[in-house]
Amino acid sequence: MGSLTVPQQLKLRMLAQGMTITDRARSWLTEATNGRRLSSADYASTSGLILKLDDDVWVNAPVADHNSNFVADDGAVLDLRDGAPSVRFGSLESPAAYALQPAFHSKGATSPALDVVVTHGDRARLSPLQSCSMTCTFCNIPYDMPISAYRLEPIEHCLEALRVALEDPIQPAWHILISGGTPKPKDIGNHQELYLRVLKTFPEVPVDIMMVPIPGILDLPALGAAGLNELSINLEVYDRRCQQAVARQKYNRGRDSYLDFIESAAEQLGPGRVRSMLLVGLEPTESTLEGVEAIARRGGVPVLSPFRPDPVTPLARMRPPSYEELLDVLTRSEEIVAKHGTLLGPTCPPCSHNTLSFAGGKDGHVRYIHEHPAMLETGVSHHASGLTAASTADEPARS
Repeated sequence: MGSLTVPQQLKLRMLAQGMTITDRARSWLTEATNGRRLSSADYASTSGLILKLDDDVWVNAPVADHNSNFVADDGAVLDLRDGAPSVRFGSLESPAAYALQPAFHSKGATSPALDVVVTHGDRARLSPLQSCSMTCTFCNIPYDMPISAYRLEPIEHCLEALRVALEDPIQPAWHILISGGTPKPKDIGNHQELYLRVLKTFPEVPVDIMMVPIPGILDLPALGAAGLNELSINLEVYDRRCQQAVARQKYNRGRDSYLDFIESAAEQLGPGRVRSMLLVGLEPTESTLEGVEAIARRGGVPVLSPFRPDPVTPLARMRPPSYEELLDVLTRSEEIVAKHGTLLGPTCPPCSHNTLSFAGGKDGHVRYIHEHPAMLETGVSHHASGLTAASTADEPARS
């Protein structure tokens, strides 16, 4: 790839060091959002503020509110310039727009969606399972929700929660990801039924599934026939020694079982519809690049997610990858995927907020398949919805 633009450089700086918020910027955000939460802060990789910089560069910027374990005071700064938000790092600066949190994320809200659905940008992520049958030391789920809290959410409750997210008056979701923890073998049938029910209930909404390829859980012919959009089979760590240390159950299942499933799924679903995420910074760079090569060679789309140490995990004191490390992995990965005629994922611009990618196509142009999320940019005005918001450019209204 060529030299990074200023917004692209800022994104990598924020992913590496986080972002501080000046008092006036925080006051502006608090007033403009009626004091709603600024971040869902539900997963280690989604703990920050979702911003859109110039040139459609999206970033989930870690902040000290949730990541005081590594956010640096000398990192990027969110401030106001002439009344509008702006991000700067040294001589680098870009206008910024803040992706509004949906109404059902509000403090004190009573909603059936609160415990199973979280909206990030334009995507609602459904977690039908509380806790997880696997324990990965980089993931906050087994520490926030230990296995003793393991439970399945009723399918009807999940469907109602998705309706709430899709019809939210402030930030309606435009596509769905079914994710969350890995079920126990006895609950595989429940997940199979849930997948098909969601696809049948919301046929007009693109639905993705993210899941470990445990035997029997992903019926590819049935899912494909029901209209599945994309599938995520995340390796997360490619290096076997590192995988054994931080993701024991994945290590026991074997790396080849993931790669073989990715290859089979790509053959059945078609090009560009099977992704696999690797965590950048948890293993040697060369191992991550081997993983990018292995995924792309099997027809998958590699996704690079910078490791973000969550305070509740055993890796809380581990440093995230530096700007230089992120740039090196990104540059070399771009070369690898180009060899295989593919791109780094994801292709949805808002969904690229916590990944090493800029969602540009092969011609470099960013395209939105869905409506733009509602963004907070400048000024302050009052809306009948109860949102006190700055000009919410491209604020969608679902027909």
